[in-house]
Amino acid sequence: MEVDTAALRRARLDAGLSLAQVAGPDLTRQAVHLIETGKVRPTRRSLHIIAERLGVPEWTLLTERGGMTDEAAIAELEALCQRQEYPVAVDQAQRLLAAGGSDELMAYCHHYAGRALYLLARPTEAIVHLREARTRFAGSGNPWWAAESMDWEAMVLQMLEHASALRVGRKALRCYRALDPRRPETEARMLEHLGTICLGRREFEAGRQWYEAALQVDRGVRELVRMARIYHGLGMCHYGLHDLERAGELLFRAITLYEAEQRIATIPLRWGLPQVEADRGVVALARGDLDRADEYLRAALDHYAAAGMERMRSRTLLSFGELRHRQHRLDEALEFVVKAIECASSHEERLTVAVGYRQLGELYAARGDHDLADSAFQRALAMLQDAGMEERLREVMRAYEHVLADRRQARRRARSASA
Repeated sequence: MEVDTAALRRARLDAGLSLAQVAGPDLTRQAVHLIETGKVRPTRRSLHIIAERLGVPEWTLLTERGGMTDEAAIAELEALCQRQEYPVAVDQAQRLLAAGGSDELMAYCHHYAGRALYLLARPTEAIVHLREARTRFAGSGNPWWAAESMDWEAMVLQMLEHASALRVGRKALRCYRALDPRRPETEARMLEHLGTICLGRREFEAGRQWYEAALQVDRGVRELVRMARIYHGLGMCHYGLHDLERAGELLFRAITLYEAEQRIATIPLRWGLPQVEADRGVVALARGDLDRADEYLRAALDHYAAAGMERMRSRTLLSFGELRHRQHRLDEALEFVVKAIECASSHEERLTVAVGYRQLGELYAARGDHDLADSAFQRALAMLQDAGMEERLREVMRAYEHVLADRRQARRRARSASA
């Protein structure tokens, strides 16, 4: 490996370590000295040991691409994503993009940068890279990876709550299935993604079918985390179909798999586990088990904080608002919903903001603040109408009509009492 000797020395001095301390039991002091002075190039194993002792990513110690071939650089990006080292993958890809290289290498750098950014819940940045990757792969005659980039683009569009997500995802699957050969794990992932998109669109039966199709791909689902995601999605589809018992079973299975993967891989906590904990809280809330809902929602917020994830935390805050409303703790409920709207607004989660205003309207109505309730409902309706979310618009209209009916009935009771 081609090492940047100045960067290596600077990293060692910053860490406050001697040559012998960096060497440890695996290398000699003399070997580290020769590597640091540029007289010897380290093997990948030696570089990994040194970087681990210094507490820095390996790539920060390399010159340009560290003497790696395009194939080795691409393999490294793939390995970083497989190990869920997404911040490192983004940094590595951007470093390679800045250095320049072949069209093939640049396409893969954009692809893995976009994929990692999506999984870090940074969709606005991710979509730029994935669209560039798709264009470059298509232009270089690589339809397999063009389809893969399109598939991840669909997931980013779903995170951005864009109506085109399902169309793009279906096109990606259609393009991939027209190719030969195909990898079963890639096809299964595309089916899983379509299930996730349908779930986000509240098309629960379609989502269930896509997830089931992913499980039926021969040798398609091997990783624990992918199995966990599928069971998570299936659970929420069953929740949407009002099968709460089956939903609870599937979500419990998903949590078990996420926790097992966490123990085996010893990776930093990501958003899969807190998401499924939050959804398990939603199911418990629907079943009327308020204490268990509180437990699951608290665990979700704790894990979001541990993972450093702000995006999507807003939905759990809204669920807490609903829980406190059900417990008749209206002031606390308002605090949770206001926090959720602020969090969702900062991440441009338009649907979550609209749902938050609906909840505000219901809370203000419960407190008898009719003007504030009307204002909140009108804001939710306007946002959903602008976004073209017809089903959600009808839901909010029904909720508002229910509030207005309760208000009219209360006035009639008051008139009868005074008479």
